[in-house]
Amino acid sequence: MNSPHWIARFEKNRGAWQEPDWSAPCQMSLEDGREELARSFATFQLGETGGGTRLMRFVRREQERARKEGRPHEDSYERAFHLFLGEEHYHAEILARLVHYLGGTLIRRHWLNVIFRGVRSLLGLEFNLQVLLTAELIAEAYYGLLHRFAKDPVARAVCGKIAHDEVGHISFQVAFFRPHHIARSRAAAALWEWQFWTLLFFTERAVWLVHAPALKASDICRKRFRDGVFRAARSFVSRIRRDAPARLAHHLKSGTPGEQSPAA
Repeated sequence: MNSPHWIARFEKNRGAWQEPDWSAPCQMSLEDGREELARSFATFQLGETGGGTRLMRFVRREQERARKEGRPHEDSYERAFHLFLGEEHYHAEILARLVHYLGGTLIRRHWLNVIFRGVRSLLGLEFNLQVLLTAELIAEAYYGLLHRFAKDPVARAVCGKIAHDEVGHISFQVAFFRPHHIARSRAAAALWEWQFWTLLFFTERAVWLVHAPALKASDICRKRFRDGVFRAARSFVSRIRRDAPARLAHHLKSGTPGEQSPAA
């Protein structure tokens, strides 16, 4: 992972977005699904509030292991992850403001968040990041669609900001996962991809179960949400495989962008 590149990218992204006018009147009524959307954002906000203590402990442990084994490592590795988490914490801040703007209330506990945090703590750094990656692939679709279809301009602006950041976070995850994936045997890589799709399959369905009322109120159907999630996931898997450079060269030659737009 080119940590200096990611440090520069995250630092440049800070302050590059102007927050919307929070004093503007909300343009959604109760009939438009304002309460459902506020509850949905509150659930996502809860998921962004973690301090990242466990993840950073895993990162430091991985750095120390690399030093002891004489493997290449970067002193800026930890700094890159710290800035990565900083963007997640900023998302929690603006989501909290958005929930209040919509007339909702923040929550302190939700069964989906309890399961998510519990699963993340089961294994080491790679699995911790994979669970986080699963949430980000879902978030890219969720915020990207609401950026297009939410019935309030402030909500659309916040969703556009977070969707843009999630695209960058997924690229950051590609930089982490690709060397690990390439180092696996073909059988081990196939097994890893199987468990990746299994985890995503069940997580996407659980998220739809919780957030369907808000998405439906914004005219986002089950198929549109599912297709968005799995399109983002297919792109991620394609980018971490051995032949990714050849595909990237083809994309550049044909003019096809390498990253999805938040509104895709």
